[in-house]
Amino acid sequence: MPYDPEIADRVRAIIGGATVDVEEKRMMGSLCFMVNGKMAVGVSSSEVFFPMGGGEALATALQRGAHRLTMKGGRTAPFAALDDPDDDSLADWIGEAVERALNA
Repeated sequence: MPYDPEIADRVRAIIGGATVDVEEKRMMGSLCFMVNGKMAVGVSSSEVFFPMGGGEALATALQRGAHRLTMKGGRTAPFAALDDPDDDSLADWIGEAVERALNA
């Protein structure tokens, strides 16, 4: 399912306020926001997802209310996903994602 343009606009408005260069790329029906050439945030259908790299970072994200992103065919990926989060929560998650991308 293609990404939700309304959610993409919300992500764009928040990430656009960061003092970093952001590039948008379409990937497999999703829209990804790249920082320093690394994926920071993605939007797919009504979900916003964040690469976590697995391990403790992913476990912490799951404890904070995210769920693992499920790919086509039912495979999961080391990404934390949120279903249509409110703007305040989304801004927090995006800020952390931008920091991860900058420090990777």
